Amino acid sequence: MTDENNQPSWFIDEGVPGVGERPSWLPDKYKSVASLAKHTSELEKRLGTVPDNYDLTKSRFLDPDYVPFQDLLSTAKEKRVPQEFLDKMIESVDKYVDEFRVDPTEELQRLGDNAKERVQVLDNWAKANLSKESYEGLTSSLNNAEAIKALEELRGKMMSNTPQVPNNNGNVNGGGSLEDLKMELSNNLQKYKDDPKYRADIGKRLEVAAKNAPGYVDKVGA
Repeated sequence: MTDENNQPSWFIDEGVPGVGERPSWLPDKYKSVASLAKHTSELEKRLGTVPDNYDLTKSRFLDPDYVPFQDLLSTAKEKRVPQEFLDKMIESVDKYVDEFRVDPTEELQRLGDNAKERVQVLDNWAKANLSKESYEGLTSSLNNAEAIKALEELRGKMMSNTPQVPNNNGNVNGGGSLEDLKMELSNNLQKYKDDPKYRADIGKRLEVAAKNAPGYVDKVGA
């Protein structure tokens, strides 16, 4: 089709007029299909191309099958977000998550050489004194050295405040097992040396724990 000046209304390429009505998909600012294609190609080079399917496998933490992420990718495709932008987003998200990730090995090293023994003592104590639900809720949050030290302090205060030695009763209940108290003593040697009250308290609890230990024989009653 030609205009009133007998010029074609659109071109396929420079010097190659189009046939029929100007296509609706060819914006007025483009004289030819070739110029539109050239602009689109240059735009894709600047912005990046939109893939058929986005790739999230570069992330160490994001699950591509997680429904909210699928919604995000659908919106990204609708807005013609290039893969290059998502790659940068993945890199930033991974760095952010990594800052708050706890390394169990590193946390144990911060506790010292006897870290595993200390954690085992706490685990045994929690199992013996808490319900299953409370035990699981507590231990799931013990993922750093500060939390472990806080529980050790709490356990120590609870045990030191509740030693009981019933009279005339062979079933004596004290403030922890013999192994627990030995571990507590090894962690508090300086306090044992400096604090007479603590020294007397742990001595009493050790005596009670020894009487509760398997194989104990009361020589007085034997």
